[in-house]
Amino acid sequence: MGRPAKKDVLEVTAEEISGVRSEVEKSDLSPRSKAILLTLIEEIVAIKKTKKEQKAKLDRIRRMLGKSSEKRPSKESKPEDDKKERQKNHGRLAADDYQTSKTVTHPHQHLKVGQQCPDCGHGTLQRTQPGKVIRLVGNTPIEAELHQPEKLRCGGCGQVFTAELPAEVSEEKADASANALVAFFRFGMGIPHYRLAMIQRAMGVPVPTSTQYEMVEMLWTQVVPVFKMLLQMAAGCPLMFVDDTPSKVLEFIKDREERKAAKERVGIFTTAIVARHESNDIHLFFTGRKHAGENLGELLKHRDPDSSPPIQMSDALSRNTPKDHLTIVALCLVHGRRNFIDCESAFPDESAYVIERIGLVYKNEGHIRKEGMNDQQRLEYHQAHSQLPMAEIKAYAESKLAGKDVEPNSSLGQAFNYMIKFWSGLTKFLEVPGAPLDNNEAERLVKRFIMYRKNSLFYLTENGARVGDCLMSLIQTCIAADENPVEYLTVLQKNSQHVAKKPQLWLPWNYRDILWSLAPKSETVSAETVFSNTAS
Repeated sequence: MGRPAKKDVLEVTAEEISGVRSEVEKSDLSPRSKAILLTLIEEIVAIKKTKKEQKAKLDRIRRMLGKSSEKRPSKESKPEDDKKERQKNHGRLAADDYQTSKTVTHPHQHLKVGQQCPDCGHGTLQRTQPGKVIRLVGNTPIEAELHQPEKLRCGGCGQVFTAELPAEVSEEKADASANALVAFFRFGMGIPHYRLAMIQRAMGVPVPTSTQYEMVEMLWTQVVPVFKMLLQMAAGCPLMFVDDTPSKVLEFIKDREERKAAKERVGIFTTAIVARHESNDIHLFFTGRKHAGENLGELLKHRDPDSSPPIQMSDALSRNTPKDHLTIVALCLVHGRRNFIDCESAFPDESAYVIERIGLVYKNEGHIRKEGMNDQQRLEYHQAHSQLPMAEIKAYAESKLAGKDVEPNSSLGQAFNYMIKFWSGLTKFLEVPGAPLDNNEAERLVKRFIMYRKNSLFYLTENGARVGDCLMSLIQTCIAADENPVEYLTVLQKNSQHVAKKPQLWLPWNYRDILWSLAPKSETVSAETVFSNTAS
């Protein structure tokens, strides 16, 4: 027997249901019949609401698992006919986007500079800008160099004379570039030591996990001064994005049960902070038992007490706010919008009303960035163009809740209550110059640690977490400054004595300046030469 055919479902509105209730109450049916019909109507409405809520929860789970997106198709998207036809065999990356380790010139096979033009026969050939063809070449991540000092033996007395090796070869087995590369793979890309060891062994250059950790520890001891300088600079920044995520340190798990019995905190977290000042972003990580707000408070201890309080952008969790330091708390508008994305399938009209108006705010933000407005101009523009859509959202939410059109405990009711409860923080961009709209910066940064956590799973000890936080902070700050992190870490090691004395001169965005000043006076190797030598 086959499955029965699916019947068409009659869609009804809330107004129609209310009208049916009124007709039943005014009808000539017996009181018992009226009660039965009204009860059935209420049951059907409750069942449909439950189904919608369940669908909304499933949609939220799918989005969390990456099965859907919060993005909406743009109404201003260009038709297919208007798109430029892409040139064949032409990628999206230009030749200048590649940092080449080797440049090979190819002279013309038949012609030379100064010869007569073979086409017109009148002019002479002159050298012009050469063509550019990028060719990708594979290589082992870490290569081994064999150094063979010459040995001379006396035929009479048998004395052996051995050539002296350069200091960097005789003192350390691993070059600074190898240390930097291992640290980048582990704390920049999340590749565990054992996985890199397997790759190296398969490529014929074994680098055991214990050797890798020694290399990373050697690097860490030389770059700590720069990390401490970044902490001091971040403490003075006027804007900070904050977020955290669960972490795991095996050393902390040993006393978990004892701490539970003593009612002490057992959770372990990694906090990601993006401190912004003008054009420079400082990316910081802190792993331990402290929440984001407590880590932010520790950072703010280095701040000048006479300076104005910084703007703190985060989500609405109370643990994100420091208790002992004053900050201007701005809350993430994307979190408020996400609540309506989650219940959009159950309440499409109400959700669309809010989502469209938040979209207008982001459209205004896009115009501000395009025009290059400063913080004060940005504030005035948002007050002129974004104040109305935000006010409409609040009025709409309050009217729906006051009129009991929405169940307060439903997903839509909770989304409305979230907006109203945290309205001051969500609209801080309408009051404070420079207050951002969302916490996307910190959320993007915390995903770098999540990638590490998915691959390496945990830190073994608290000291290992401290090393990881330092190197991960330097690597991500370097990437934010559009600098090569392997090259940067290599330069810091080769100039470790200068770095220890004046770390403020060796930050990702200014270290090249000090390299140029040191080059004529010493044997310091430039950044490009360091990286090209290690890559080739």
